[in-house]
Parts: sequence; structure tokens; C-alpha cells
Amino acid sequence: MSTKTINISLPEDLLKKIDAVAKTEYSSRSDFIRDSLVRRLKHQRIVDEWGDDGEWETVVDFNEVKSGGVAATQVLEVIEKLLK
Repeated sequence: MSTKTINISLPEDLLKKIDAVAKTEYSSRSDFIRDSLVRRLKHQRIVDEWGDDGEWETVVDFNEVKSGGVAATQVLEVIEKLLK
């Protein structure tokens, strides 16, 4: 299949996100955008092993935990509160 180079304009913050994700997937910016467009045209979504499309929200932030870690009971308590 032949290819053609095109120019598109993207917001700078979107381009930074694309580059960051492409880097984690060891692909180029062009590969990432091409794959995304093909999936969109085929009405496909990327779904992870839990069955969602990767849209996550932080409900508990353990970044400020002491270096000793968090007890499993504390984690379970937080999860139980979220499920109520």
C-alpha cells in the first residue's frame, strides 16, 4: 500500500500525550496516529484485560504513603467504603 504524507494541526498538550503514549508502546508518533485512525474507522476500541477502555479516575491516592507501605487492611477498608 502506498502512503502519503499529510499535515495536521493538533493542540500542543495533545501532541505531548500522543508522544508519551507512543514512547511507552515503542512506536512512533505516526504509527500511533495511524493505528488510532484505523481503529476509529473500524469502530474499534482498545479494551484492556478488565474489559474497559482505559479511562481511569483516581479514587484513592497512595502517593503520599510512608516508605513502609500501606497495610492490606487499610486498602480493603478504602475499597469497602468505595463500594458502598
